[in-house]
Amino acid sequence: MAVAFLQLERALPIGDVVIVNTDETLAFDTIVSSDGLGSQIDYDAGSGVITFYEAGFYYIDWFVAPQFGLTTDGSNWAIQTAIGGLSIIGSSHTKVSVTTGFALLNAEAGETAQLVNVSDGALHLSKVVRSKAGLIVYGVGVVNFAP
Repeated sequence: MAVAFLQLERALPIGDVVIVNTDETLAFDTIVSSDGLGSQIDYDAGSGVITFYEAGFYYIDWFVAPQFGLTTDGSNWAIQTAIGGLSIIGSSHTKVSVTTGFALLNAEAGETAQLVNVSDGALHLSKVVRSKAGLIVYGVGVVNFAP
């Protein structure tokens, strides 16, 4: 696998309320930078789904800046995959602080992933910051652990 990366951001709309309900995918509106887009990694802005066209290890790092939430368990977001059925969670104990998380996926070719609100209620993204959420995917290739 050649180097492949994708950097996404949710920046718009500034000043408007963006609500992400429980079990809903957070869609990013801007591809900040990428290499390998369309050949190794792809992103569908309409659905918020990332597709990995090549098998291998992918490192994902994300943050979400909530304004407030209608939850009892804080701000919880997870990278969820379709084929592997993984749900890797990043959490914050409050509903108003930045939530961060990371994941290392061993993806099959055709695997998909998305960032999903797994809190027990809706979360409102910050109205005042320019970057409401960000996500980076970096393809680290196929690792052979055999001696």
